Amino acid sequence: MRGRMRENYDSYIPPFLPGQAIQGFGVSRVVDSDDPDFKPGDLVSGLTGWEEFSLMRKHEQLRRIQQDDIPLSYHVGLLGMPGFTAYAGFFEVCSPKIGENVFVSAASGAVGQLVGQLAKLHGCYVVGSAGTSQKVDILKNKLGFDQAFNYKEEPDLNAALKRSALSNEVFKV
Repeated sequence: MRGRMRENYDSYIPPFLPGQAIQGFGVSRVVDSDDPDFKPGDLVSGLTGWEEFSLMRKHEQLRRIQQDDIPLSYHVGLLGMPGFTAYAGFFEVCSPKIGENVFVSAASGAVGQLVGQLAKLHGCYVVGSAGTSQKVDILKNKLGFDQAFNYKEEPDLNAALKRSALSNEVFKV
């Protein structure tokens, strides 16, 4: 989102424009549709305007949500872009073996926290970095990271990793 607040910023998605609704990932209910794949009352997730009503011309940007017991917020987190990015980055790019060490930078962010939890479920030793002591506490005490540190208080990343028992092979995700 921060990158979209700058005019001349190369990105896969255009910047926000003054006077127009901010767009981002969200969950919406279809009010009316001329697309046979979407009926009034359907729940959809995708890139939408953050406003009371949005006119969506590109229906391929949306996917219908099965109405079940899964909380709707999961469709913009765990089952949305952050979850897909974490899963692909961890299993397809990083692809560590059980018991290996994993270092997650920006570990308290939407993607980083999911990578850390996937790594723990996969049987890895997980160390994360975050920018405040409050976030470090959440990583260790709520999200189950083995170790975490505040990168703003660490002048030497290698020393911080060694103190965290990550002196062997390190994966940056």
